[in-house]
Amino acid sequence: ETYHFELVANESGAAVTRVSLDHHVPIANAILTVENQAQAEARVEEKGRDAARVAVEMANLLDDLL
Repeated sequence: ETYHFELVANESGAAVTRVSLDHHVPIANAILTVENQAQAEARVEEKGRDAARVAVEMANLLDDLL
């Protein structure tokens, strides 16, 4: 009933971006923004797999640049 959900989602995403920019390090955002436990459980496996794949790909790209 409040905008708390949107505030948490927006601020957590912005914070991840700030850390990445401040430290010149690529960071993939894999924060789940859900309204309840059921949504989290429905999304966690696929999103976790995606996040792991992206982390490996980013590490490989960074390795190639260095």
